[in-house]
Amino acid sequence: MGEMLKPKAECEGNRDKCSAEGCPLYGTLGKAARDGLRRVKGCDDPVARGRRNRAKGDSKARKARKALGIAGANTRHEEHWGGVCRLEVKAGKQIEPIATRFVLAEQQSEQHRPLGDVRPFVMVAMPDGMSDGLVVMRLSVFAQFAQIAQEAGL
Repeated sequence: MGEMLKPKAECEGNRDKCSAEGCPLYGTLGKAARDGLRRVKGCDDPVARGRRNRAKGDSKARKARKALGIAGANTRHEEHWGGVCRLEVKAGKQIEPIATRFVLAEQQSEQHRPLGDVRPFVMVAMPDGMSDGLVVMRLSVFAQFAQIAQEAGL
């Protein structure tokens, strides 16, 4: 029997603003965006980039919410989530500098950790111009703290 193949065509995205190599791309067209244009996977015009960024952010937020065991409204808006504290989930290039500093600080701490010390690592950042520091920790560690706080009724 003959298979039904998805029709392929040239990407309909904005070619002037696309930075994809080999634009216009050729392949299976995706679902039409709000502008009515259908794009091929890998299109790098602003609309396609924005859709990918939003999908990535939503995915990371869902993972964070699941890891923390947060119930409440099932929405992409963290402001409507329940839990013991307010959260804002950030993903992608914007947080790479924070992640880099955290990993380096964690490595430094691990090198000097005494044998038998099982305490979780938490980084405290004290930027110039701020009198109150920032606490950065792994999601799994924060989930443990949140669970303890919730059990204690905080």
